[in-house]
Amino acid sequence: MKKNILNIIGLLTVFNVFSQQYIYGDLHSRYKMDKYICFQQENMHTLSKPYQIKSNPSKIFQNGIWDYSALRDSSHITILPFLSLQEANKPSLATRKLNYSSGLQFNYLSSNLFSQIRIGFQKGFVDNSRFSFKRPYAPSAGYLDDTNSFSYNNPIFQGIFSYKINDYITLCAGNEKNTFGDGYRSLWLSDFSPAYPFLKLESTFWKVKYINLWSLHDDQSSQGFSNLKWASSHLLSYNVTKWMNLSLFESVVWQNKDTLVNRGPDINYFNPFIFFRPVEFGLGSADNALLGAGAKFTIGKHCIIYSSIILDEFLLSEISNRTGWWGNKYGIQYGIKIFDIFKVDGLYSILEFNSVRPFTYSHISSKQNYGHKNHSLAHPLESNFQEFLVLFGYQKNNLDFSVQYHFQKYGIDSANINFGGNMFEPYINRYGNYNQKIGQGNLVNQHLFILQFSYMISALTNTKVFFRLNSLNSKDINDVNNNNQFFNIGISSSLWQYQQDY
Repeated sequence: MKKNILNIIGLLTVFNVFSQQYIYGDLHSRYKMDKYICFQQENMHTLSKPYQIKSNPSKIFQNGIWDYSALRDSSHITILPFLSLQEANKPSLATRKLNYSSGLQFNYLSSNLFSQIRIGFQKGFVDNSRFSFKRPYAPSAGYLDDTNSFSYNNPIFQGIFSYKINDYITLCAGNEKNTFGDGYRSLWLSDFSPAYPFLKLESTFWKVKYINLWSLHDDQSSQGFSNLKWASSHLLSYNVTKWMNLSLFESVVWQNKDTLVNRGPDINYFNPFIFFRPVEFGLGSADNALLGAGAKFTIGKHCIIYSSIILDEFLLSEISNRTGWWGNKYGIQYGIKIFDIFKVDGLYSILEFNSVRPFTYSHISSKQNYGHKNHSLAHPLESNFQEFLVLFGYQKNNLDFSVQYHFQKYGIDSANINFGGNMFEPYINRYGNYNQKIGQGNLVNQHLFILQFSYMISALTNTKVFFRLNSLNSKDINDVNNNNQFFNIGISSSLWQYQQDY
């Protein structure tokens, strides 16, 4: 019997040491990988997630019940169940509901090919009362099926196939999320939105990582000839020295079909080595182009400092004159991560500041904004906000603990006037051209406190038993209070960070 159990455990921990695979995980389960890549491994990059790992030292994985210590070569399919079960965040005790998802995960790994597919079903309820000024949506799940009961009910089919073309280039395709950036938040591309179809070419050579990402998104917020829109993105990460990394980001979004032409996947944006702005002007188009830049500095063996900016539109003359011109649409992020505080293995902290001006990420139509299924592809607060967050966490073997505090101030629309906080509203409906500032409109000041314990069951599916306390207190400019406290106990198989902090 014992021998059979060991065989089963061995089956669940199969990996090819010489392969190149993608590793998922939430903030806690990525802790060891972050520390390993930042301080112990030269010429690796933390900017893109899921992480692309070429070798598999067991020390970079969170243990779970099934340990990763017995690595061996294999080329067969591993089938694992996944399950998430927790109480819905409903403000009234009389309306208690249950959110759940379940299904099967299929993993395959050989010397050149890696795949991880999830097939299942999910159903749940959400509390959209705090976001009634925007759009009804189920965070990370997609559209609501019933806007009266705030419920969603849909199948799960997501995952990736990746093929290692050679030692430097990997081709990946699937229906999943991607994340660009070093911060807890991302102003470039985050894991907040639901999964989407994509094709990714990832090249790593010398001190450079270069990523081409082509993706397909859905928008039903405004009427149009098609609900589809396309995005093409580039990410360049360069390790200048052992302690400094510089990065560049660009993305362009265009609608699938308009009144003039059925564009589809525009071949002009599928060249992996172009800059989008010249192409956009050359086409005479009004596509939505975004530019970004970032820097990361490694301090000693336990600290990194990072920063990034996002530019949607701007005129240097208007910035110099400090006119508050509406078209100066940009955001900025500063942050610091500290690993192994007081030399305690697994104790860490994140401090971060995010600020995004009104109308950033928006466009003439939501068919060209930087969104997907009523979600932002970047920060969940979208634009017209400032946020300061601090997080302390501890990760040891199977156990995770974290406490975090967010102070957020954001402006919402008032009196049917677009003040730039809702990126799905056309910016042509704005109020005035000048004196636009962060927090304009109905200013909301919000305090958010989250306490969470979790215990890893299966590292392969990132399944954890957890309990979470979420306390929110907000007040708008009219002294209208919104106080919500939620307490959840459940089990979750989440490949990404499940964000309930906005």
